[in-house]
Amino acid sequence: MIMRDIEKALQQSNCNHWRFNSLTLSKQALVHVCRNIYVENEMCKVLQLGGGDSALFWKSLGELELLPVHATILEHHPIRAKELKESLVDTPHLTLVSSSLKQITDEEWKKVFDHPKQSKERWSSIGQLVPESQADLFSIRHAFYSDLDQLSIPAHSIDVMIVDGPHGNGRSLAYPLFSDVLKPDALILVDDFDHYPFLVDLGQIYRYEEVFREISGDRRWVLVKLAGTKTDTHAN
Repeated sequence: MIMRDIEKALQQSNCNHWRFNSLTLSKQALVHVCRNIYVENEMCKVLQLGGGDSALFWKSLGELELLPVHATILEHHPIRAKELKESLVDTPHLTLVSSSLKQITDEEWKKVFDHPKQSKERWSSIGQLVPESQADLFSIRHAFYSDLDQLSIPAHSIDVMIVDGPHGNGRSLAYPLFSDVLKPDALILVDDFDHYPFLVDLGQIYRYEEVFREISGDRRWVLVKLAGTKTDTHAN
């Protein structure tokens, strides 16, 4: 995409009351994502984990017909999910999925990463639901969205995955759990990438090349491009 079109979408997003604060995904990060999208004559499929106001950017891209895009957005916080749903009324190219969180053990974590191809089918039978009162905890361990069965995403169809939620180290679980829907060369944007070993965890599942990173104040994100998955040689 060209900068002129990206700027148009950002400007409209601002008009739609994009709240820009320390918890908001960097606009510069979205610029770099769009500059590296090469989808010709087909829909760009986005999977966004964490339903922040950056969803308004995907809304604007579609409404202004700057990019044929469909974004699926996962959000665990009920208040934020309600606010986002109201902002996305009559937006058919965005799908919002509100999901509770579940927390898994160290042993279950290891099994998920050791066997990524089987991780999604095993997901419903492991872990414990996280109480809603803990939805805002920043240091929660091994927590991820529980209701993945609500998603209907074709195999190897996702061009861009934005990893901006949930809090804690558990967002790394996106790598094995969505390995079946990501394209082999998908872009992955990881927010707050140095808060936990997110890139080390990514490297367990995929080969990848780093495209760009920003470390400036509270803005800490990295954009990578996948170069295929690593062979799952572990026994079931």
